[in-house]
Amino acid sequence: MLIKITSGQAAGDPIFEDQFYALFNNVSFTRPLASEDVISRGYAFYQDSLKPEHYIYEVAEPSDPVQVSDDLWEKGWSVRQMTSDEISDVDNGLASSVRDSRNQLLSASDWTQFNDSPLSEADKESWAAYRNALRDVPSQSGFPNDIVWPELPV
Repeated sequence: MLIKITSGQAAGDPIFEDQFYALFNNVSFTRPLASEDVISRGYAFYQDSLKPEHYIYEVAEPSDPVQVSDDLWEKGWSVRQMTSDEISDVDNGLASSVRDSRNQLLSASDWTQFNDSPLSEADKESWAAYRNALRDVPSQSGFPNDIVWPELPV
């Protein structure tokens, strides 16, 4: 890909090599394109870059391209703190996911509380305590980010 360079800055969106050839259809270029052919026509090579790592309440967003060398620019990134609405959305999504996991664990242990369960009364009570602890997961102080899951009865 290539990008237009105006006054030392990347301008506009990147284009594909075929589009570059079409812009200069009366010129015979070497293939692959030579750096001097690209630069002399006010362009530079352009490449994507990896999205930077960021923390849970941060957002990585594309920013202006960054110059890597005389003939190469790459996609730029900026990292910003989430807004309170975005943080709320992340927490709500995580809380929903944690509740789904908790509900699956409750469903998987339903059989332990049936009248015809093969468990002893002591084992049934252990499972009942485990199930109550699962129900209490959303009321933990660290919910939804810091969960202490109850241990399965043995």
